[in-house]
Amino acid sequence: MDKTRRLWISRLIKGSGCAALYTSHPLLADSPLSNEKENAMRANADYIMVYASPYSTQDHQFCPHMHHELKKNIEEMSSGRIYLDIQDTGVLGTGHELMAKVSRGAISAALVSVSNLAPAAPELDILNIPFWSSKEQDYLNLVTSDTWKNLIIKRIKSQGKLDILFHYLPGSRTVSTTMKNPNVIKRPDELQGVIFRVPNSHSLKTFYQLAEASPVDVDWLNVSRMAKSGRIHAMDPSIIGLHNGPLGLREHIGSISQIQSVYDGWMAVVSQQWYSTLPTDLKLVLKDASEKTFRQHLDSVSKIRKACTQSFEDQGTLIYTLTDDERNEWVSRFGPTNETWTAVKRNILGDDKTFEKLLEATKINNGYRISTG
Repeated sequence: MDKTRRLWISRLIKGSGCAALYTSHPLLADSPLSNEKENAMRANADYIMVYASPYSTQDHQFCPHMHHELKKNIEEMSSGRIYLDIQDTGVLGTGHELMAKVSRGAISAALVSVSNLAPAAPELDILNIPFWSSKEQDYLNLVTSDTWKNLIIKRIKSQGKLDILFHYLPGSRTVSTTMKNPNVIKRPDELQGVIFRVPNSHSLKTFYQLAEASPVDVDWLNVSRMAKSGRIHAMDPSIIGLHNGPLGLREHIGSISQIQSVYDGWMAVVSQQWYSTLPTDLKLVLKDASEKTFRQHLDSVSKIRKACTQSFEDQGTLIYTLTDDERNEWVSRFGPTNETWTAVKRNILGDDKTFEKLLEATKINNGYRISTG
């Protein structure tokens, strides 16, 4: 997106105000009148866009899913020609299942994690090499760069299955232990022998194997049950990810160590099969609405993260921030200069130079910042 369109969208956000989204949007109402209005909007729309999400619309104070904002932006900016049908709480699937449905065009669009998208878009697994793009501004710089769009997003689009609408920035991954095994993990040696839940990511599995943990691939829906029973000892989602885990996962978390290893990114993705049915003007509207939603996300996510952190502290979960010495040990042993990652980088990207270009992109601000409010 060129700078002129970015400036226009930025002004549009400032002029519209975000506060009303949480009070007046029909998604938050449950009256016959609001249902009639929704039915009328759907009937009058030219296109129905089904947006599947594992998260509850009503949990917007603790989850930056942006359901309200995305729906309002798409419908208003398309003058009602696109109706956004949000299917939340995982009713259309979660994780790998959801990703697969969007890939084959069974669902128009969805909110998925980078780790769950990696099997369909292997290039994204480069993000799961630890300690190179894990800090918030570095990750934001990267995913808004032309380098990222040209070297990674274009590869994903060329497969003819998916396109990326916008990125979510919930936070960096942690090392979090369960109530059954509440020891606080501060240094790598403390992971030895720990049964560690990992998503379907070769890079993340390699990382925990290097640390001599015992990584196990567990579907997200089963993590809470296995944590409660003691069949897994630890996991790595961000604080927001842990708080919004299914089946009350947060109740089974004993400690959270903020090691900032890998960014726990999410993405809003659209099926190319559905997207191709839109006329050119609505394709542009969808991109502009996504950009506006992304900027609103950057303005609100810090507040949501603070709410999740406070909620964990209120229930007695210990949240630990590493000392510089402790974090330096993690970085020196498992960071991107570790020889193990040389073959992984080449396998994902095809050469050595591409990773260096991506690393450079983490250091250049593209006009985006996360609000600290």
